[in-house]
Amino acid sequence: MDITFEQIKTVVVVILALLGMVATVGKAVDVIRGWFKPGSDRQRDVSTKLATDKARLDAHEKEIGELRSGQKVICGGVQALLDHALHDGNSQQMQDASNKLTEWLINK
Repeated sequence: MDITFEQIKTVVVVILALLGMVATVGKAVDVIRGWFKPGSDRQRDVSTKLATDKARLDAHEKEIGELRSGQKVICGGVQALLDHALHDGNSQQMQDASNKLTEWLINK
């Protein structure tokens, strides 16, 4: 059985390719493990970002709630103005709407 140079070259190339594949897969596994490793910098960064985003969302929710309550007060004032124009005088309703609007603006 004669072994040619081409056969030796093919075997060497296949061995090198297999070693390269093993090294690449091993490094990829190490990188992926690093992402999920407890206490890793990446996990700390993600946790910090999530905490910051949650605080911002909570603040936004609170602000939206305050805006909604203000809109209700303003709509009540507009309704009082419409009733005043339609019924030619409803001073108590106008006074109540004014008080609610003033209270909302002061407490805001």
